[in-house]
Amino acid sequence: MNSVEIIVIDSLKDTIDNSDPKTKKLFYKQKQFMEMNKDYPSLGKTKLKNIRDKYGNALWEIRLDGKRRIAFIEKEENKIIWLKICSHDELKRNNVVRARGCY
Repeated sequence: MNSVEIIVIDSLKDTIDNSDPKTKKLFYKQKQFMEMNKDYPSLGKTKLKNIRDKYGNALWEIRLDGKRRIAFIEKEENKIIWLKICSHDELKRNNVVRARGCY
């Protein structure tokens, strides 16, 4: 297995802290799976085509649930930065995902 460090930016932490219990549970479950193995099958990890973050980094997504995704960048081989929870449609419509704050 290839364990990784997951960094959650402050704006996403705030979103999770203010979310409902079901979202929190799903979020931490997916985080745990990704920390154990960044290619864990149930994460549905996918590289997004032609979609970048505000700094121009290529974005990836994993499933949070049927409608929502967690957008992230791979900073190094074993370091991933989670940026934002987005709807699946939002990721397909936009070519830039803007997360609040610096990372």
